[in-house]
Amino acid sequence: MATHAHSQDDNTERNNNSGPLENLCLTSLRACELMTPLIASIYDELILTSSSSTGSDGVQKTKKDNSAFTIADGTVQRLLIKCLFSNVAFRDIVGEEDEGEEEDDGIDDNWWYQVQGLIIPKHVQPLVDSTRIQIESLAKNLLVSNSNESYYSKLTVFIDPIDGTREFSNGKGEQCSICIGFADEHGKAIAGVVYRPLSKPSPTWVAGAKSEGYASHNFEEEEEQSTTGAVLSTNGSISPFVESLIAELDVPRIKAGGAGNKLMMLLQQSISVANKEEVSKTHRGHLYIQDRGVSRWDTCAAEACLNAFGGQLLKLTDFLEDEKDGYYTYLASQTNLDFIPNTANLTKYNSNLQDLPSPAQKAQDVCQVKAYSNLCGLVCFGKEFNTQEGRKYLRDAIRKAAAINAPSLD
Repeated sequence: MATHAHSQDDNTERNNNSGPLENLCLTSLRACELMTPLIASIYDELILTSSSSTGSDGVQKTKKDNSAFTIADGTVQRLLIKCLFSNVAFRDIVGEEDEGEEEDDGIDDNWWYQVQGLIIPKHVQPLVDSTRIQIESLAKNLLVSNSNESYYSKLTVFIDPIDGTREFSNGKGEQCSICIGFADEHGKAIAGVVYRPLSKPSPTWVAGAKSEGYASHNFEEEEEQSTTGAVLSTNGSISPFVESLIAELDVPRIKAGGAGNKLMMLLQQSISVANKEEVSKTHRGHLYIQDRGVSRWDTCAAEACLNAFGGQLLKLTDFLEDEKDGYYTYLASQTNLDFIPNTANLTKYNSNLQDLPSPAQKAQDVCQVKAYSNLCGLVCFGKEFNTQEGRKYLRDAIRKAAAINAPSLD
């Protein structure tokens, strides 16, 4: 499958001749581009207020599970759901930031300026208004006017408005991304966009829909990629299993925030490797292998993009034990559709319990876990590893690491 680098101008011209999934990706990319000035403005506000004596409490807060939330998270999700996708009869739209059901006739300008108890600064509000108008116009011209309504009605959209909020709020905005994924009626991720609005010198992105042969990217062309593959990991602590895996693979660890950002780093390295005449043990792609939980909105777009570029995002449990490809299910649901009793450890991030779970407490009932938590770990690799030999190499290394330290699955 051919992959291409395109500018946003190229993408705008392609919309009229694209398939229904590519059209969704191109329209989503354009919406991300339109939101970038607003996101940058909020990011600057966060940096400014965090260094002031009053702090940044007015534009960010900590959620119940101790994860970060900013006015950018709520505003970007609203712009995508209420302005871009509201006139398309998708099967469902699932966003990370749960605001409950909101009747359209209850939405006014003041609603747009208040996000989960946080007030958007007055000098940023005009940018919210202009961005709303631009995205509503984009939706009218490129989504409502097309003839794909019946096809779109089968799709579920998964949105992470700011993936890597912790980095976004701590001055590492280049590591955050907007993730927009599309899944079919069976819950399979089939198209997606991952967009880094604060990359320097300009935004970077990947997009793909394998069934339509669409795989496109825009990276910083001047950036020279490492000749050595690495395991991509969180900026924070890693589990004993991942430590053992890094030692077994004998590769360096690269710390980075955000699942979408790590997916883009993996793909950029994978594309670089594919362009080399010779690939050796000292020149191979990055890996993202995780036994700790992320969520469906973190991985839907990433999985679709990896598939489009010839890679895979698979469940760690299936890859390790059953030697088969296990995928997460991306459908709206009140319960977790990939739950396996007595497998995952309950944490403050995945637990549905009123009280914090006890250490090493296994989830025995689906009601104990959040509906969209990824409880089976994940294995992400590029096209260069997606061969019988490459998969065997990874599986052998994972099994050896697991024999030393079992995956946490928390």
